[in-house]
Amino acid sequence: IGINNGGAIVGFFADANGDNFGFTHVGGHFTKIVDPHTPKSKPGSPVVNQLLGINNHGIAAGFYNDAKGHSHGYTYDINNHSFHGVSPGGATSVTAAGINDKGDVAGFLTKANGDTAGFLEHSGHFTVFEYPGSTNTLAFGMDNADIVVGSYVDSSNATHGFVDAGGSFHQVDDPKAAPGTTIINGI
Repeated sequence: IGINNGGAIVGFFADANGDNFGFTHVGGHFTKIVDPHTPKSKPGSPVVNQLLGINNHGIAAGFYNDAKGHSHGYTYDINNHSFHGVSPGGATSVTAAGINDKGDVAGFLTKANGDTAGFLEHSGHFTVFEYPGSTNTLAFGMDNADIVVGSYVDSSNATHGFVDAGGSFHQVDDPKAAPGTTIINGI
C-alpha cells in the first residue's frame, strides 16, 4: 500500500482465517506488524491490523480494529519498533492512512452521529474536515506540504476524488471512469 524513497514497503495481508496483519518489507525481509493493543480474534470477528502509508523516515501509519469493530489509528516506527496512538477527540473510529516526512498524519474518523470525516494531525493538533456537502469524507494520503487527497460521497451517493490544499477543496473525477467512482489514494 505504501513505499518510501528508500524502498521500504508497508501493507497488509490476510491469513487463511481471514485475519489481516500489517507488514513491512525492508531490505528484502518481510516482518509481520501487529499493534500490541490489537485484540485477539474471536469467532465471527477477524483481526484487522493494517499499515497504509510510510514516510521517508521509516514511520508508518495504520490502524487496528477492536473487538467491537471500532478502528484505532496509530503510527509505527520501523527503526525502533514502537507504536504511537493517533486519537482525535470525539471519534468512535479512527484510521490513520497517510504520513508525510514532517510526521503529519492524514486519515479519517467516524463521529458519534455516524458521519465520516477526514482529519489532519499536525504537531499533535487535529483538524477535522468534510468535503462541503458530504457526510462521508475519507482522507487517504498527503504530501509534505499537507495537501490531502481522498474521496467523498455526495448527496446522490456518488463517490468523487478530492484534493484539499489548506481548506481549498477540488473535486477530481476520472473522465474515463463510470460516474461517481473516483477515489484518490495517494499523492
